[in-house]
Amino acid sequence: MFGKKKKLSKPVILAESWSPTCRVQALVEESDTCCYFYLWFHPGTENTYIKNCWICNVGKSPDKIDVDAMKAGMAPAMPAEFVKHDADGIRLDRDRLSVVWFEEGDAAALLEGNTLLCVIPGWSGYQGFSGYSRYALGTGPYAWDLAPAEEVLGERVFKSRSFWNYFENGYWNEVQQMHMDILERFFGKQEKYFAIDGGNFPNKALITGTRGGVSYGITAGVSLLPMPQVEQYFQEEASDFRRIELGFAATEAQSGVCMKMYSYLSAISNIPWRDISFLGHGHTIPCDAIEGFSAVWLLDSRLLPQIPAPSYPDFMGDRINLLWAVPLKEAEFGRLKEMGTEEALKRLERDLTEIHIFNGVEKGIASLDS
Repeated sequence: MFGKKKKLSKPVILAESWSPTCRVQALVEESDTCCYFYLWFHPGTENTYIKNCWICNVGKSPDKIDVDAMKAGMAPAMPAEFVKHDADGIRLDRDRLSVVWFEEGDAAALLEGNTLLCVIPGWSGYQGFSGYSRYALGTGPYAWDLAPAEEVLGERVFKSRSFWNYFENGYWNEVQQMHMDILERFFGKQEKYFAIDGGNFPNKALITGTRGGVSYGITAGVSLLPMPQVEQYFQEEASDFRRIELGFAATEAQSGVCMKMYSYLSAISNIPWRDISFLGHGHTIPCDAIEGFSAVWLLDSRLLPQIPAPSYPDFMGDRINLLWAVPLKEAEFGRLKEMGTEEALKRLERDLTEIHIFNGVEKGIASLDS
């Protein structure tokens, strides 16, 4: 007579945490067979997805991948050949578990006391890579060995802890004053100051001023947070591009559109953390804030030294990039998408020192020769 198959109990959540900046929830889940670390992106929306990384096996490590468990929608235990710990399994101490979010807010590490257990970095999900586990051996199917990367990732965790601690006490007065000083050196005494954070973390503002008959509105505080995904594109140069401020400039004759554009800058300032993406030189975004114009073209003043711009010191070891929002008409928007920013800037006859200043007319992109 055959015995009854053991009924598996419902998985238990051992720890959970929310990203301070992105809509991402971290969960540590223990089943009868194993423990996993999960990052759940945009939960409750149609854009939701999950990144997961095996932490350890709770029960005896199987000889091979448990296909049946996967078909049943259960988290699979790691095969024995990729497991460092005792073959009969181990248990985590839930009272000593903690999650440390990386500075970008879309990646996290799991610690047990002061021991780094598991990391799901921003580049997780590419080419079958899930993350790193202290108890993984080699490049397992559900986690890679943490040991070869532990020194670098350990430093990253320490730096991230210090970063979030920075926001615990009165950070805004210092940052606010830094930006006011920078902008007033550029356009003289500020004219208006708008809080644009909506009472949410972190503090952000938009400061206006006039220089040489041109009205300026420039954000202050967007650069407090490094943007997600930059590291995946720029690798070692990520620190040069992951912090931004946003600006809009218009001639006196076009000053009537400024408030609409300032509201637009406020709205897009949260895109990197809302969408888990980044904004940078050459990016275009739909925009209907100005009648007859359908998009903005972001141009980095640091990459276009011809453009007069505020001079920013490094912040927390990173450069700050001021992205000018340049309005485009529909035909220009389409032509720019075809040819790309680098080629468009190369072909434009307009003096690039004023390309960021809105004067009510097109930039000439649509008429550039093919």
